[in-house]
Amino acid sequence: MALTNRETTIPVAGAFDMSQTLRVEPQLDRAIDEPGLRRLTLDLSNTTFIDSTGLGVVLRVAEDLQARGVELRIVPGPPEVQRVFETAGLADALPFAGRPAHE
Repeated sequence: MALTNRETTIPVAGAFDMSQTLRVEPQLDRAIDEPGLRRLTLDLSNTTFIDSTGLGVVLRVAEDLQARGVELRIVPGPPEVQRVFETAGLADALPFAGRPAHE
């Protein structure tokens, strides 16, 4: 993670499940605590699966960033990942950029 122009991107590849959360969540927490952060991009374009644990992390990060006045941008995952957000009623509630990848 590198803070460039007060922005940073955290990529998530593969399954965004409990085991991946243990790796990704500390990266997100460090990024959120970075002084001067203006925008965090969560890149799900290479995510193959997301479960309730991954959804919970995304929601927590969205709330934390909103409370700090930091913009969140989410690069959508492939259709099978985006369907999980849609089924959970979160597709319109979260700041997804553009159209889902691989569509």
